[in-house]
Parts: sequence; C-alpha cells; structure tokens
Amino acid sequence: MTKARDLANGGFGLVLIKPSSVVNGTDNGKGTVSFSGVTSVSLNDVFNATYTNYKMILNDVTPPSPGAEITFRMRVSGSDNSTSGNYMWGKIGLEFDGSASNGNGGASATSFNIDFNDSANGISGAFDIYTPFVTTDVTRFSGVSQSHRTDYTNSWFRTSAGNMTVTTSYTGLTLICGSGNMSGSISVYGYNQ
Repeated sequence: MTKARDLANGGFGLVLIKPSSVVNGTDNGKGTVSFSGVTSVSLNDVFNATYTNYKMILNDVTPPSPGAEITFRMRVSGSDNSTSGNYMWGKIGLEFDGSASNGNGGASATSFNIDFNDSANGISGAFDIYTPFVTTDVTRFSGVSQSHRTDYTNSWFRTSAGNMTVTTSYTGLTLICGSGNMSGSISVYGYNQ
C-alpha cells in the first residue's frame, strides 16, 4: 500500500543526480559516471538547494597498486577546495576474519581520506554527504567501503567519517587516487525529503 507521504515525494527516497559536466569521466546519460586510467574525476553541480543530504556510491574503484589512497575534495565553480586545514577525517578497518585492524586520521588535511587499496581487486562503498550546499553548517560525511577480494583472510571493510572546518556552499566533488591512475564508477544521489 502506498502511503500519502510517499506520493508527496514522488514515491522514492533517493534521486540520481546528473552532473552538469564531468572532468575525466563519462556520464551514462543518467548521472552514473565511469572513469578509466585517471588520477581524479570531478562531478560539477550535483549539490544544490533541492536536497540537504546526499549519498555517493563508488563501484569497483581500482587503484594501480596496494596502498594507493582514495580521497575526495569538495568543489565549487569548477575548482576544488584543496586548502590545508579545511578537512578533518578518521577511518578504521577490519579484516573479515578479524586477524588485523587499522585506523588513522587527519586533523589538518587537504581532502577527505576514505580508503586505500590492499590489492588490485578494487573497492566499493557508500558514503553519506551532509549539508554540502548550505552555509549554516559545515559539510560532513560518513560511510563504509569494502574490498573485492574473494579470500576470507584478506577481505576487509573500512568505515570513515569527517567534516570541513569552513561553512562554504559546495556544488560538486572530486574523487582522487593518491598514486597512479584509477578506474571505476561514481554516482551521487539526493535524499528526497
């Protein structure tokens, strides 16, 4: 049975957002952006006044070598905010068999660090991004990623979170590979309220 409140918001909670333009990637026409052999991929104009909070989905993001960091920066008017000290973040991970865990953070960073690759098998993840467009609160994020390994002892997940230290209105973001080139896809959804 469809409730009146579901009809009022179009019947769905997440809306895939089509970027106005993409740097180093290809939009499939609906908003999912694929990329291959790039150091970064930027999505312009995915945040606006229509939605307050958003979800970023990463699929099979494959850095070239173990230990390559995956980060992202907030973006406005076609430019990234790369100012040192504008980002704070922390992350912690655990192998599926519980044999190893690790965590670290950045108190004065130039981007949000969300994961690093332990192998060439890639990662996928879902991350909520809170209030990126409004200036009444800082932009924050939280989410979980996991490896694509099929062996139990080397498979892992990581959870990460962070916030900006400035109340800038952002309209886009840039996903970055810390060393070498990456491939995969990225989508941004707005939470329909």
